[in-house]
Amino acid sequence: MPCVADGEPQPKYTWTRNGIDFNPSPNDDRMVQLPNVGTIVIIRPEYRDEGVYQCFADNGYGKSATININLRIAKLDSFTTAEPITHSPSLGDPLTLDCVLPDSVPSPEFYWAINVNGNYLAIDYDARITLDHEARLRITNVKAEDRQYGRAYTCIALNQDVRKVVSGVPNFIQPRGTVETLHTVTYMWASPADHYGLRGEEFKLKCIFSGNPTPDIHWTRTKGGAMPEGIQITSFGQELVFPKLLDSDAGEYECLATNSISPQAARNLFSLRVESRPYWTDNGPDDVEVGIGGSATFVCKAQGNPEPDTKWFINGVPLAKVTDPRVKNGRFKVLGPDTVMMVNLTSDDDMVIQCNVTNKHGYIWGDSYLNVGFPVIG
Repeated sequence: MPCVADGEPQPKYTWTRNGIDFNPSPNDDRMVQLPNVGTIVIIRPEYRDEGVYQCFADNGYGKSATININLRIAKLDSFTTAEPITHSPSLGDPLTLDCVLPDSVPSPEFYWAINVNGNYLAIDYDARITLDHEARLRITNVKAEDRQYGRAYTCIALNQDVRKVVSGVPNFIQPRGTVETLHTVTYMWASPADHYGLRGEEFKLKCIFSGNPTPDIHWTRTKGGAMPEGIQITSFGQELVFPKLLDSDAGEYECLATNSISPQAARNLFSLRVESRPYWTDNGPDDVEVGIGGSATFVCKAQGNPEPDTKWFINGVPLAKVTDPRVKNGRFKVLGPDTVMMVNLTSDDDMVIQCNVTNKHGYIWGDSYLNVGFPVIG
């Protein structure tokens, strides 16, 4: 967990864990703090090390702080043990194979495979056999070949951080009948109808329809303008992918499914909202150097959706809890949610002023060093 600061004289470093003072030294030889910096190295992390860490650097002229570091130990549990499941759909009917993923930190990757003599061969998805976003295998119409010579379909979970793969309950498909039944297109699964994505991140909408023959799927934008530039349609037409979501991508989208025996298209409508973590609208707070007797203004300009809340800190202490007489003597003024000022500065007013801008999606942290120098000459 890195923590390196500049300062003259050289700063001293302290840590908190879950808001309580924390000394890494007594934690046997697994945890060390590197010389002359605050960086902590944990050689063999254990579950007891989990927590929210924060590092502080103090040289007597001000105290700077890192963002919170949430330390979690990666893991992947096994699937819940259960008896094999045999499915007996009629040829041409739709079929869903469920998968309840095991606990994992971080969330696992997942796919379905065929068990061939103990080796798992990943299924090649197509317009007929696909995967929803909740790890279920969706077959839009069952064919005789789905029997797979009596071999099992298995849900696979993968955690790259722990280099571990686990397999779920074996599923066998034994189709009934000799002739496929034809079906018009019918809704099978879709992403939530009212959905939001985060600005700047990849975002996906997907809809799956059953039917025999296999449905064809097309996408339109019904509100908000033309289809965005750079948008991708993947998964054989079933998935709409926004590589980097923009505020202008908000609107309504619709997927339409047809096949040769359906008198009209089946439809599913999505309302897409774009939200965001807090972000700076400029370069973030700047250090301020000012003469004795002058004043210093600190601005913390940020945006986010939902509207973020801004809190101020002095030397790492929340403004509401500051007891420093330099701040409590009336010279420190809050001009608005994103602006504070300190007036009639003295040579003893060197300090670090910080702002934390937070909404439900995350936060950003700004550090500003106040350096009071020579007197102001009028």
